[in-house]
Amino acid sequence: MSAKHYDALVAGAGPAGCAVALALQKLGVDTLLVDRPLAQPFRIGESATPDVAGLLERLGIQHDLARHRPYHGNLALWGAETPQLDHFLFRGRGHGWHLDRAAFDRMLQQETMASGVAFLGQSGLDGIAPADGGWRLQVRGLGETFARVVVDAGGRRSPLASRLGVARHRLDRLQALACHVDATGELSGYSLVESCPYGWWYAAALPDGRALVALMTDHDLARDLRLEQPDAFLSAWRGTRLLAERLPPPQGIEAIHAFAAHSGCASRAAGPGWLCVGDALMGLDPLTSSGISGALSDALAAAPAIAGMLDGDASLARSYARRANDSFSRYLAERRQHYLLETRWRDQPFWRRRGALPPASG
Repeated sequence: MSAKHYDALVAGAGPAGCAVALALQKLGVDTLLVDRPLAQPFRIGESATPDVAGLLERLGIQHDLARHRPYHGNLALWGAETPQLDHFLFRGRGHGWHLDRAAFDRMLQQETMASGVAFLGQSGLDGIAPADGGWRLQVRGLGETFARVVVDAGGRRSPLASRLGVARHRLDRLQALACHVDATGELSGYSLVESCPYGWWYAAALPDGRALVALMTDHDLARDLRLEQPDAFLSAWRGTRLLAERLPPPQGIEAIHAFAAHSGCASRAAGPGWLCVGDALMGLDPLTSSGISGALSDALAAAPAIAGMLDGDASLARSYARRANDSFSRYLAERRQHYLLETRWRDQPFWRRRGALPPASG
């Protein structure tokens, strides 16, 4: 692949980046997709809600989700002394999937390349500067490249937009502490959620026979309680009710992996010659299980806005920004309502912080 001019450059090849590159290519937009090296092979974000299949079809992806595990709903011990089952069928929906996330991401990247998108993995942007009619970029492994529009699909840090001076608003310090264990318990196709004084637990069975177990808590609480340490993590796991019953903790764990899980958003969704999608646009609390669905939805909405930019029409980009603002406002209201359902530990810092959250505003 030689250096050249592109209509659009997409930075980040997760679900949002691949999906927007695919959608752009189908609109005839010559697109370069750039991905940075993966920081660590351990991945979370394995839940795909029932609408994901339809979103993949809208992107023209002939998916094979049968290799992944069916995800029928959530079993939660939250705000009550007995577990509550929220089955997707109760809402008139089919099942979702607990994904082999690495395989799912590879599938999206392969579909993207097969569509004709130029893809440069193990890369990244070393520089960006405005140029006549677009942007001059230094792409690792490619050199100087020109793109008329750049798309930030780089995750919760909004790394590309931040280089352009776009602020990122962070609403909390939620962190996911996660590990993989043998799935010896009874998870039965459901995500398990259990609240606790310092946050909440999550578990789901994965296609490879293991289970993902994650503790969601604030960064300072994790530090003070030493929950990043395997022994403290296991001790806290043993103190759960539903989780310890359905998935008994092992004798030991080699390592706990930490991931940012905070809620936040870019201060602007789009501007002259640039646009954000996926977590780079807005990062949502893992309670929603909507990361992949939201990424694909964003991409489908972003592609015509980007095509409009290339044609000199900014109206669709403004509509995209209004859509993002409305979505985040709804999310804030729903998030606040859900956390307020748990009253048993309202005097604890984790829950007091969520109870004090202001109501959503436009």
